[in-house]
Amino acid sequence: MTTPQTQKPAPKSPEVETKAPKITKKALVQNLLEAEKGTTIAEIAKQTGWQKHTVRGHLSTMKKNNIIITSERIDGERRYFIKKQAD
Repeated sequence: MTTPQTQKPAPKSPEVETKAPKITKKALVQNLLEAEKGTTIAEIAKQTGWQKHTVRGHLSTMKKNNIIITSERIDGERRYFIKKQAD
């Protein structure tokens, strides 16, 4: 005994979706560090979904890859920056 197949849902109409290009977490961190006001560990953790120790580890890895990262204490919080290279 066979049962009739159920009807398939109508195919979705092709909608043009404009998606922003996907940005990697590594690029996101670099963008945050290059911002004029810099960034904090907490801001990076919130944007990437990483834990704070993971953020610190990533910053350490960036330094090992010859990226110059500086930090300053501004208004009681530590802010990190990527030092711009002189052309």
